[in-house]
Amino acid sequence: MTDVSDSPQQPMPPNFESPRDARAHAAADKAANKAYKKASRKWYQKKRFIIPLALVALFILGSLLNPGNNASTGSPTPTAPGAGNAAAPAAEAPAATEAPAATEAPAEEPPMEVTADQLIKDLDGNALKANTTYKGKRVKVTGYVSSIDAQGDYFSMRGEDKYSFTNVQFFIDDAHLATVQEWETDQKVTATGTVSDVGEFLGYSIRVESLD
Repeated sequence: MTDVSDSPQQPMPPNFESPRDARAHAAADKAANKAYKKASRKWYQKKRFIIPLALVALFILGSLLNPGNNASTGSPTPTAPGAGNAAAPAAEAPAATEAPAATEAPAEEPPMEVTADQLIKDLDGNALKANTTYKGKRVKVTGYVSSIDAQGDYFSMRGEDKYSFTNVQFFIDDAHLATVQEWETDQKVTATGTVSDVGEFLGYSIRVESLD
């Protein structure tokens, strides 16, 4: 029986590759190296991170450079005064609201026209009635000057009776002095004023408003 181990071994034939197979192996090695390098890159070096980060950076940079950009804030673009008047009619100004008419003060009641004779007669007949009728009322009295105070505080008026003891006194102020100082006793005059007091002994006291 022949011992196989003692038989001389046949040398292995050399591994010959065709040029086509060599190119295929080279391409495979290149692709493998490329895939390895791509897989071994850090996360921020990969395209799927670089592109979004670049867009975000551009957006932030644009916002910083143009903080008042109308497109980002949404505010309307200002237009120059008078722009667009030809395209759109001008807005009508609101109609002016009429101010409410001022409330007129009630017309002052005209004074009661009476003679000095009538005042004296009413007081002599019934002092209480004369007080109720005339006190606090505006009166326009016509009569005769009976006396004028030397200090210019008042003058007295009488009726037709020169000897009546009932007085109608008119108290004046500085505005009436120039007029009263030109009067004479028994001169007929007219005075308008408000009756401030009525008494059976002192007669009438009237605060003068005007003199005729």
